[in-house]
Order: sequence, then C-alpha cells, then structure tokens
Amino acid sequence: MSVKDFVRQALDMNRRDLLEVVQGLEDKDLEWRPAPQANGIGFLLWHMSRVEDGWIQRPVQRVPHLWVSEKWHEKFGMPGDQRDMGYGYSQEQIEAFATPSLGLLLDYGAAVRDATLRFLEAWEPDTDAPEVRAAWGTISVTDVFEILVWELNQHGGQVAYIKGLLKGLQRPDYMGPLSLSAS
Repeated sequence: MSVKDFVRQALDMNRRDLLEVVQGLEDKDLEWRPAPQANGIGFLLWHMSRVEDGWIQRPVQRVPHLWVSEKWHEKFGMPGDQRDMGYGYSQEQIEAFATPSLGLLLDYGAAVRDATLRFLEAWEPDTDAPEVRAAWGTISVTDVFEILVWELNQHGGQVAYIKGLLKGLQRPDYMGPLSLSAS
C-alpha cells in the first residue's frame, strides 16, 4: 500500500467514524464538558479541523489557512489568527469558547478535508518532499501526515468518549441500557 493510499484511508476512516459519533447530538451537547478543565465535543471538532487546516495549508502548501482565506473565522465569530488552533488554552479560554453549531463545525471540517484530499491527490511522495518547519525542527510531508492521523484519531476517540459520558453507556437497542452497578 502506498503512503498516499494509507493516508487517504486513515483520513476517510477518521471522518466516517467521527460523523457517526456526532450523529444525534444537539448543539447543547457540544458545549458539555466532563470537568471544568476538559474540552467539550464542539471545541474538539473545531480544534481537529483547525489542526488539519493549520498543518496542510501553511507549512506544507505555503498558503494561508482556509480559516483566513475562505473567511471561516468570520463565520465562527472569531479572530483570523492562523496561529490559534486551540493549543494550550487556559481555563479562561476554554470557558470563553463560544461553541458553534454542529452544522458549522462539520461544514468547516468538510472544507478542510476537501482541501487536504486535493493536496494528497496531487502530492508525489517519492519526488515531491518539501521540508516542513515545525516547532521542534524540520520534518517531511509524510511526517506531517503521520502526526495529523495520530492527532485526529486521538481527538476522535475523545469525542466518542465524551459522547459516551454525556449520553450514557448503551448496549444495542434490543438490550436496553447497560447498568454499571453490581447486581
């Protein structure tokens, strides 16, 4: 399997699973946080798209983030700061985050993913290997995709976990709710 095929399949699986997990959530569910220091599902969805936008646009393609170039920041009512991807937020910043609607979050995520897949389709890993500057040094585009897939999977798992905490553990519909207490 080629690197491109692996990345495409990993990104497709992540997106498909994420869309399944958020199915049935209401906008108010996106704001719920399991602890004051924790992020809610809405923040995580925004962060995941910002990270993908941030890695693929600026360092890899050397173009502005879609956040700015397509004015997504305005749709979110946020500043057009390309550096703001939700890293290292303080307690105050987490509490002040105005959770957007699920529709807006998914639309931004779809726009970012479309741009990523367009790049991926044109990318030739064997001949086109620009160096990408990261905070810890210079890395390859393949390394960027490795980091991106890892991060999206980590946060996708967090979204599923938070939804489980929020909605409760359920067995398949025919069995009813799962009891966590000893009988």
